[in-house]
Amino acid sequence: MTVSAAPSPDLWRFSLAVYARPGVAPMCLELQDRHGADVNLLLWAAWLALVHGHVLTPEELAGAEAAVAPWREAVVRPLRAVRRTLKAPEPPLPADAGALRERIKAVELEAERLQQQMLDGLPATRRPGGSPASPAAALATNLSRLVPPETLPAVTRALHTAAQESGILRGSVPSP
Repeated sequence: MTVSAAPSPDLWRFSLAVYARPGVAPMCLELQDRHGADVNLLLWAAWLALVHGHVLTPEELAGAEAAVAPWREAVVRPLRAVRRTLKAPEPPLPADAGALRERIKAVELEAERLQQQMLDGLPATRRPGGSPASPAAALATNLSRLVPPETLPAVTRALHTAAQESGILRGSVPSP
């Protein structure tokens, strides 16, 4: 595998591009809601694999979880809970609750960006290595440590395809 001279996308841009591809958001939300997955950790692991060919060690993943868990539990999840409450039709909400929900959604998104900034600063992101792994192999390995086994093939395929279609994966051409 050759290393591209062009700068690779940063984690946040990667996440926005991949998450926007058809089917990725619902898949990530299902993993989050049904299996307790941290979507930011998932996207970080995918970014390391697909952009850098980096296979996370169990220690690196544990360190990442430990680094972001306090922020996620104290900030991201409570904001998500408030936003979801404001989306629910019960109890009847004031007419302008939708505007408040949109502001909270923007704050939640910023909290997630800050969580990714924390992940981007971890040693795993900066670890020098030998030859990078193939993106597909690195992705499958990284995701195997984050998602339930029964979801692994579909999640791996969806994120790999989304990165290819976004033009983020080295050697790929963006799809319209």
